[in-house]
This record gives sequence, C-alpha cells and structure tokens, in this order.
Amino acid sequence: MNPSKVNPMDTTTLIIGQKIKELRAQRGLTLDELAERSGCTPGFLSQVERNKAAPSITTLYAVAEALGVKITKFFPDVINPPKVMRHDHRDTFHFQGSAIVYSLLSTKFSYGAIGAFLMTFTPANQALPTDETRAHMGEELYYILEGVLRLWIGDDFYDLYPGDSVYFKSNIRHRLENRSNQIVVALGLITPSLF
Repeated sequence: MNPSKVNPMDTTTLIIGQKIKELRAQRGLTLDELAERSGCTPGFLSQVERNKAAPSITTLYAVAEALGVKITKFFPDVINPPKVMRHDHRDTFHFQGSAIVYSLLSTKFSYGAIGAFLMTFTPANQALPTDETRAHMGEELYYILEGVLRLWIGDDFYDLYPGDSVYFKSNIRHRLENRSNQIVVALGLITPSLF
C-alpha cells in the first residue's frame, strides 16, 4: 500500500486516547471501571490514552460501547456513502503506531449489516504493541491475499496463507497478527458494521 495515499483521517489517531480519557472523566469512570466494561486491561487502556499503544477497531468499538457513544465519535465525518467504491477513492486510515492500515471497501449506511476492509498489516517490529485478545458480538471473515497472517482464537492459533480464508463468531476471544518481516494483505468482513 502506498503510504502517500493514507487519508488525512489518520491524523485523528493523535487524539483518540485524549477523547477516551475525556469521555471516561466525564462519566466519572476509573481506568479499572472502563477496562472491566470494555473487556480490556487497565494497563492497555492507560497506554492507549497516552498514545503508547494502538487500539484495533474492535477494541475501539468495545470502548465506545462502554462509554455509551458510537465509534464514529472518534472519527471525523469524512466517510461518504456512494454506492460504488472506486479503487482510487477509498477512505484509508490507521491508528498511528498500529500495525494495520484499513481501506474501506464498504460504504456508510444507517444500520449497515456488514463492514468490508482491505487490511494491510505491517511487520510487528514497525508498530506499537498491538491489541489485546478481543471478544465481541458478531462474525468475521478474512481472506488472505498476500503474506502469512496469524489468527489466535482462544489459546489456539492458525497461520493463514494466500488463498486461505477463515470465518468465525467474534464472541470467541481472538487476535490477528503479522509475525513476519513482510507485509500481509487481507480482505476482512465484519458484522455488525463498525461504522
């Protein structure tokens, strides 16, 4: 993926931690309380609030639910809803320091049932510590286009190669990671839609 095509949306990553901290304070929640409600650890949330760790979309979704806001509270309103998404007009974003760059393949609709992303995973040694293992409502499907993606489901892991796909219920604790020194590109479908 061409880094020069990254949408200005990724500049919002500098304030995600600040927004979480502000919303937590407004609700009178401690890190421990927010961690319990969102399924994260207090240490990880503390790192996110200080921009020392990068949350995944699913973690941000869980934090947003715990804070009683929509995940879009953390993003500017730049995702347009055309019916056709041209390859050179995709909204592309990432959380600064995160190992994942997301290119939106789906559009924003009210009550959208599915979110589709082209996901590029940078090598782990080029990113901040990644997300904790997550569990949430919904289902996920990944199809590997390039590289080797490791999927953790509970205590088991699966190395997925180009042409491999996986489909699973998201209520099982899971995590995606690139353990190689090459990029990994995958098509990801998540329901319900996060946006």
